[in-house]
Amino acid sequence: MGRPAQQRLFFALWPGGEFRAELEAATLPAARASGGRLISPRNFHVTLLFLGQIPNQRFAVIQQAGEGWAGSAAFALDFDGIESWGRRVLCLTTSRPPASAIALAAGLRASLSSQLKQLDERPYIPHITLARDLPRSLQPQKIKTLRQQVNEFVLVESVSDASGSQYSILERWPLR
Repeated sequence: MGRPAQQRLFFALWPGGEFRAELEAATLPAARASGGRLISPRNFHVTLLFLGQIPNQRFAVIQQAGEGWAGSAAFALDFDGIESWGRRVLCLTTSRPPASAIALAAGLRASLSSQLKQLDERPYIPHITLARDLPRSLQPQKIKTLRQQVNEFVLVESVSDASGSQYSILERWPLR
């Protein structure tokens, strides 16, 4: 079986194992209480830019965009809230998105805007999805701050199967 003609890709911030365990411990009670379908902790991430289905011949353009933003400023993300966005998702959120995170997401989008037609144009809001398909909307809640030090960003492939989405990191770029 050969490689598919296209891949479902996104740029993301990928938590390390220790922070991933801290996230799970701090958010699992709220995620369970939401009544939604829980996201596996192995899939926790902060999307920078969702690219969608990318034909393989466009992959080099995606890599160049990542390389162009390698070496951008490192930053810390302070997650301090949990909120539902309608009945679709329960998210871990930050009340103070760092300017460096917003600049990185905007820069990646700008680097690819002339190359890709279907980029998400909504304002960038750093978050980690904890649960999907909620039975009801929930009141936002403040939590003890969880700090993720961000020293790199990644390019991820998403493959859907019967058990949900499987993510594979394809490339990593350092931040300084």
